[in-house]
Amino acid sequence: MALFAQRGFDAVTVAEIARAADVSEKTVFNHFPSKEDLVFEHGRERLMALVEALRSRPADRPIISVFRANTMAFVGHVERAPTAEITVVPRLVTHSRTLRERLFVLWEGEAQLLAPIIAEQTGAPPGDLVPMVAARTLAWTHGLFVREGFERLLAGEDRATVAADLRVKAARAYDLLEGGLAGYGVRGSL
Repeated sequence: MALFAQRGFDAVTVAEIARAADVSEKTVFNHFPSKEDLVFEHGRERLMALVEALRSRPADRPIISVFRANTMAFVGHVERAPTAEITVVPRLVTHSRTLRERLFVLWEGEAQLLAPIIAEQTGAPPGDLVPMVAARTLAWTHGLFVREGFERLLAGEDRATVAADLRVKAARAYDLLEGGLAGYGVRGSL
């Protein structure tokens, strides 16, 4: 990450990473299938934590509550963690087309991973598209708040201000989704 932060993701080779870590290129690839995976490893860990939270949620707790909690945890992180720490990966992604493209692929993979879990937990019949709609909607809702948080921090906004605003917007978005978008677009409603 130090090499990437110093020179940019695209300018650093796997051979340089291996030398800096005092390992062979093969060892790097044994642990990370691609150079991009070095950057997004923490995202994979967070996704696995989300999967575990979804799988272990009490049956009487709505699926959306797991995603709401995930987003609010991110907002809390924005509020508490140093900006430089929070923005390392977003800064790299901003300056690398390769990483931006990989991020979109990862987001789609997230929905593909979450949809069967949601289908199983809801008892959806085979071929039902609703679990995929739910997975994409909930995953992308979270992703939009993450993206806005990163963009605002990169633009130099105050962490506390960003967190407070995201908290309000996220509560409104999840409240709307919990209502099933009922009344959305009707004049005078949310």
